[in-house]
Amino acid sequence: MTWSAPVYPNLRPGIVLVVAMVVAAGCATSDSPLRNTVESPIAPFGDLFASPDTIRLDSEAIIGSIDFLDVSQEGQLLIADEISKNAHHFSASGKHIQTYLIGTCQPDHADDRVNFARFIDGGKVMLLGGSGSVAVFDQSGGCAATEFRQPIGLEGACEIGDSVLMQPTYTPYHKPEVYAVTRDLEKLEEWQIEEPDFPQLNGYYKGFRGRSMACFADGPYYKYAEWSDALPVFSRDSVAQVDPVFFTKRVQDIRRRDEVKEYPTNSGILAIDSTTRMIVYSKLPIEWRLPDVLLQTGIAVVSNVGAFPARAAVVPFYPIGAANGYVYHQADYEILPDGDFGNPLILRYKFVPPPDANP
Repeated sequence: MTWSAPVYPNLRPGIVLVVAMVVAAGCATSDSPLRNTVESPIAPFGDLFASPDTIRLDSEAIIGSIDFLDVSQEGQLLIADEISKNAHHFSASGKHIQTYLIGTCQPDHADDRVNFARFIDGGKVMLLGGSGSVAVFDQSGGCAATEFRQPIGLEGACEIGDSVLMQPTYTPYHKPEVYAVTRDLEKLEEWQIEEPDFPQLNGYYKGFRGRSMACFADGPYYKYAEWSDALPVFSRDSVAQVDPVFFTKRVQDIRRRDEVKEYPTNSGILAIDSTTRMIVYSKLPIEWRLPDVLLQTGIAVVSNVGAFPARAAVVPFYPIGAANGYVYHQADYEILPDGDFGNPLILRYKFVPPPDANP
């Protein structure tokens, strides 16, 4: 079997050598990984996304804060809540289905919070803990597989075929990698990826939890804080990089933590659909910020296959998830009939491809 984009093969030993050769060829270049850039002008958010739908989460499970949101192909929601340290599974309409705890699989790490969580095929759910715990649950909520990878945790995970790709937390001056596991956490293979330009920046600033990597039809992409876009893990042939007008490239590594604020940062990558990525930026220059808006980010929407020109926007919220052509964000907490506060409402915006987009 050979590598053939955009169809991503299952990661099995028979293709490891071929994929490794592709990775080696991609990483051997001395050119900047972001050399093929295309500037993207600002567009109104309403030109990119339709008016939102509102999802109400029922009160059978109380959500303190939505720190990560994953969405299944059926539109079901998986929410990591830092306050309860659990993950909650809701239907597409907001009905509570199941609550998952890392301690179910790892009693010795029962206090480990769920850093982020992912649906994986076959009706399973994967929790990834802040200290390196990984736990896989079946549809009934029972523990199907578990491991503990101390002291290095995980910054990203996504599924392609019947394998899960994982990106360990970046540690300065260590070779970064992405590796593949089965749904039962059996390790398959690992690949080295690009090192960041600024080790101290990336060692300190992690961006949005679990959003260092996302998977698409043409494979997984990953990002670093100083990049204007994300790169495919395996082959970057003909993949243009977006460079929004509000993004200024950093010229040197940080020496103090407060220097993170001096430049825009790439905070995460989300998969709007199998061929469309969205990059989220924090700490925008003051001239690009929306007036009187506390929570705001920059976004760029990019087609992996060149179906439309990249477009950027500044939006008054933090995107918490994307899937099936939609982007999600947390709105205000619902006010219940008795006047108490309920769970946070979730707004869902549908991406609108431009009229001249290629089919």
